[in-house]
Amino acid sequence: MKRFKAIALFLTLMVRLAAADEFWQQLTPDERAAAGLEQLTPEQRAVLDRLAARYAKEGARRAVEVAKEKAKEEGRAEARATAQEKKKASIGLAPREDDETEVVRTHIQGDFHGWTGHTDFVLENGQRWQQVDSDQRFFPKMVDPEVEIRPSRLGGWKMTLLSEGLWIRVKRIR
Repeated sequence: MKRFKAIALFLTLMVRLAAADEFWQQLTPDERAAAGLEQLTPEQRAVLDRLAARYAKEGARRAVEVAKEKAKEEGRAEARATAQEKKKASIGLAPREDDETEVVRTHIQGDFHGWTGHTDFVLENGQRWQQVDSDQRFFPKMVDPEVEIRPSRLGGWKMTLLSEGLWIRVKRIR
């Protein structure tokens, strides 16, 4: 967005500097002759200079409007991308309030013996999560153990087996 503002400012300054010199003086004798402007009276030259200045000013105004609109659209696109990333990160969990951390407390369905690296976990609430790392841990048979899933401070998610107090990194797959 700053880039578009800088471009708009640059264009405005360039147009104003160009318009500061009279249009007539900017033309070469060959250009004047080719355009048939050699016959103009001093009054007509002054009118031509005013028209050219007005045209340049209008062009600068339009360039600034276009740059502003592009900057607004870029800001909107950035906001949409940020919202999309937040949506992906939340993975369909209930939206959190600003001061509240997202936490899901549920049970792993059925018999549970531990994790063996990339283990899939089917939860009582219908969600399905997969172990991200290759850690292995075995436990005596547990039935429907309670787990808690919360965002990790380093990104991603961690699932804690509440009865053991141990956690692993996970990602949601359904």
